[in-house]
Amino acid sequence: MMANSWKTVPEICADYGIKDKTFYAWADDCRSYPEYRDAIICPTGKRTFIDEDKWQAFLRFMSEKRRKKLLDPHLREEE
Repeated sequence: MMANSWKTVPEICADYGIKDKTFYAWADDCRSYPEYRDAIICPTGKRTFIDEDKWQAFLRFMSEKRRKKLLDPHLREEE
């Protein structure tokens, strides 16, 4: 792990128990939200780094979005 909380794709995949394909699908989704876009750092075409703090914030956001989607419609309106 790097000193600045950045990780590589293989490190993220190993730490979070996901496959490369899943990571890249989530990363594409992450890039679609301006507030999380900078979690994925691509200085070259061959290197990708992930700011883990921002990545975790994105995962929490996705979890909350999914939770709200699964709520009964009448409960969604109350939040």
